[in-house]
Amino acid sequence: MELAGIGLAGALAGLGLVAGVLAAGWLIVSLLATLATALYLRGLPSAAPADPGPFPPVLVLLPIRANDAAEVEDIRGCLAALAAQDYPGPWRAVLVFEDDRDPAFALAQGLDPARFSTLLAGPGEGRSQKVQNLLVALGTRHPEERIVVTLDADTRPQPNWLAELTRPLRAGRAEIASGYRWMLPEDLPSRLAAIADRGPATFARPRALNLLWGGSTAITAEALQTVKIRRVWGGAMSDCLSLTRAAHAAGLPPWTPRRVLVPSPTRHDWASLFAFARRQMLLTRIYAPLAWASLGIGLLLPVLAVLVLLPAALGGDLAAIAVLGLALGLQQWRASMRAEVARRVLPPADAEAVARAMPGDRLLLPVAHLLQLGIFLASAVGREVRWRGRAYAILSPGSTAVLERDQPAG
Repeated sequence: MELAGIGLAGALAGLGLVAGVLAAGWLIVSLLATLATALYLRGLPSAAPADPGPFPPVLVLLPIRANDAAEVEDIRGCLAALAAQDYPGPWRAVLVFEDDRDPAFALAQGLDPARFSTLLAGPGEGRSQKVQNLLVALGTRHPEERIVVTLDADTRPQPNWLAELTRPLRAGRAEIASGYRWMLPEDLPSRLAAIADRGPATFARPRALNLLWGGSTAITAEALQTVKIRRVWGGAMSDCLSLTRAAHAAGLPPWTPRRVLVPSPTRHDWASLFAFARRQMLLTRIYAPLAWASLGIGLLLPVLAVLVLLPAALGGDLAAIAVLGLALGLQQWRASMRAEVARRVLPPADAEAVARAMPGDRLLLPVAHLLQLGIFLASAVGREVRWRGRAYAILSPGSTAVLERDQPAG
């Protein structure tokens, strides 16, 4: 092993200063990503361990906005999946719309009134509409509901989702926990998005580096008071990233349960993919600049390294060929580990779909990387975004201006 390391170091030195630095940086990033994925998989049991409880009352907040018939069907699937939760304790869900003109509003009328209630939040001012909906729904919490959960309406949570998401809180290991989505693509643009999204979905990392995803987050009532959630969300564009900042500042680093990867049907054309991905990265730049910069380094280094190493490799340089082969081999290994994560966590039909698509996904990995880099560069400028029929300007992490309403969703 030591001799191999010495040999690799010698090969990198033989590439020249610039090429050697870029190659070393690429290999370091690739090795760290592979280690993080391996640690994630190592700590992921094939089946959920027994859960002894306790199972206190839980309030689920579900902000909803549909733009077309396809999204209405997605929401119908989400509501059916939510109704099928096997959480042993009492729980209820609040569905909150901006107004009753929403195409999905009629879906709420046929739900069990003992489990589901409906609210109209009205238009948000100085915050995103999603945050407006969440704030209004949060006002309905009963004192005995010690855990509040947020869910996105374009997901299909597995029956054990609520129990697994709240498990760290109920066991006293954390005050805040957050899962992540697993995109189920329906077209080429969303397939590329799904390939890129599997990286953050399957990285094991210290809690101090965790970011929340609002599509699947649980927080105790005590933590809501500690972070002063109404002040945090008062002028926020992003519910999850603003809460992430407040949680870390309050010394409450989020827990990420590894079995909470929520299936999320995804469809995009190229324009909506760009708008969606740029919005996510721009929000990260504003709310979590170190995470955004780290992502940029991880995206830029491989491209620069390939640009330098590929001509040398084509010319027969064995060191360049070795570096390219090792880095690409690690990339393919990560893809295999992520397929195994899907097999252990997702419903069987979804896991099988991931396995069937894997040969093509392996070939698309470089394309997804380049697309992600281009969108990252686009997120480096500007503070305006479109989201669910609205145009916003993000003045600061705690201040948002609504520029336009009822525009086509981006």
